[in-house]
Amino acid sequence: MAKSTDDLILEQIAGSERTGTLDGLEIEFWKGGGLPPPDYKSDQLRLMTTGGRDVIEFASLKWDSRFDPPQVHEKGVVAADSVEIRKLAHLLQSTHVFTKQYPEEQNPGIADIFSYEVLVTAKGREEKRTYYQNLPEELRPLQANFESLIELAKTQGSRGLYHQGKEVKP
Repeated sequence: MAKSTDDLILEQIAGSERTGTLDGLEIEFWKGGGLPPPDYKSDQLRLMTTGGRDVIEFASLKWDSRFDPPQVHEKGVVAADSVEIRKLAHLLQSTHVFTKQYPEEQNPGIADIFSYEVLVTAKGREEKRTYYQNLPEELRPLQANFESLIELAKTQGSRGLYHQGKEVKP
């Protein structure tokens, strides 16, 4: 019998906690929404394997009138170590982000509402949760870990500015 997507994802997460490697697992945390541009916010954290190494990438949408269209992404990329991967994998499991439903997952149908997404991809399968306005209190430890990884990528990572997918000079 084929495994369900959530079983496959949970096994991959458990494997990353054991090994401290992503082994094909990609983890994403996105927060964004709000007023129309230029006040719209979009921040994306990803842990993934690229070029044979596990990395942490943070990208933040910015508005710069020197470009047409004016949307640019500031990115920071830093190597992910096994301690960080194990801790995040542990939190993905212990907070039950993919095994429990929370009231914040109910879309209130408000345009431009601020939201959060936690997405994990493994072996071509994806598991995603979207939370509106606020993250559930039970996910605060996970959010704190995501925020520390964002700070790591911003302060210690190699930095770049991208317009329509191409690196540009600031």
